[in-house]
Amino acid sequence: MAKVTFKVRKGTNKSASIQLFFNYGSNKRLRYSTGLKVSDIKNWDDSKMRIKNVVVEVQKNEVNNKLTDIHALIERTYTDLAITKSIEVTNQMLKEVLDQYLNKNQVAEEKPQHLELLPFYKWYIEHYQKNPLITTGAPMASGTAKTYRNAYSLLKKFNDTVLTLTYDKINLEFYDEFLNYLHDNNYSLNYIGTQIKILKTIMNASFEKNYHFNLDFRKTYFKKPFEEVYNIYLNTDELEKIFELDFSNFEPKRINKDFVITKDKLEIARDLFLISANTGLRVSDFNNLSSKSIITEKGSSYISVITKKNSKRLTIPINSTVNNILDKRNGNPPNRMTEQHINYCLKEIGELAQISEPINKEITKGGIKVSNTVNKFELITNHTGRRSFCTNAYKSGMPTIDIMAISGHSTEKVFYNYIKVDDLERAEKISKHKFFS
Repeated sequence: MAKVTFKVRKGTNKSASIQLFFNYGSNKRLRYSTGLKVSDIKNWDDSKMRIKNVVVEVQKNEVNNKLTDIHALIERTYTDLAITKSIEVTNQMLKEVLDQYLNKNQVAEEKPQHLELLPFYKWYIEHYQKNPLITTGAPMASGTAKTYRNAYSLLKKFNDTVLTLTYDKINLEFYDEFLNYLHDNNYSLNYIGTQIKILKTIMNASFEKNYHFNLDFRKTYFKKPFEEVYNIYLNTDELEKIFELDFSNFEPKRINKDFVITKDKLEIARDLFLISANTGLRVSDFNNLSSKSIITEKGSSYISVITKKNSKRLTIPINSTVNNILDKRNGNPPNRMTEQHINYCLKEIGELAQISEPINKEITKGGIKVSNTVNKFELITNHTGRRSFCTNAYKSGMPTIDIMAISGHSTEKVFYNYIKVDDLERAEKISKHKFFS
């Protein structure tokens, strides 16, 4: 059980500094200096963990009130992260919240007095690559930081060539002009939507710091463009074909000057992909499994990981497919492999498994709807495994809440946008409910 205590540490003369101790699990203990003091250590009440009500302690009310606020803040933060969001709490996360509340250790570059839009945008990326985001309790993942850097570069190019930007200029006229600029440069509609989404995040963060009072970005018109794109999943028969592939006679195949596909690489990529398709893990998680990720409890085996994206702990049952993959390596997961190399191998694997159903893809680029037909294996990527798990589990009748507990989706709305079932498939699943029998 989490427990907060305050203790004093004697300083020079009679004074003493007040320190926070927070125990929140096995071997988890935060020791934190609040920066608050009692002028004479004899005026500290150990049982109440407050300064005594004596005249000589002129700051007693202010200090005691702050200690009460700190107590409530640390418990509220821990409950929100650990209980509500199922995030693995660390001392660094808690220190960040306390530092922010007490305005401690805020050097100029970490807490700028005032930055205009683009300088703040750059600061935001640099700061939250090292410090926990308030929304997740963890620093930006490397992939997220890369997306933000690309978005910053694109907005800066617009700033340098079209319109010099300030907070006040992010209005509805800017919105139209920026979208036209992105369309003219042939970006897809969903990529444009990502630019708007990130810009709204930056505008909101800077607004909360009182750097501006422009709320046009919150208007309905200032929306994130979006279109439904057909992202494939592999059904259980297709996954079985991949599982049964024999690569022993595969001849090495050069993809480019830097990468050659070999039978050993196909084996690793196939097994990593099948782990994802049977656990719902993202590439950042299934590609970093180790023997420590495999646990056994009451005769059953599980994969237990803390996700890279949002620091959630997931415990996932291991089925027969994953067991077979682990048994090939004496209980160890496959070795790590570069993400792009896995993608190269997966397309080769899909072709070898004859997953060649023609797929018609429609996408809006440059404001124009473009359509082309490709073989299904050409669309298989790392992320197809996770999408396949969620969709196949849903079609099998597994309760949505249980799938979400494994996949880490936080809301049903996001989950239902993620799975790939059409109206008929969903109706077929619903028809098996006892209400319709």
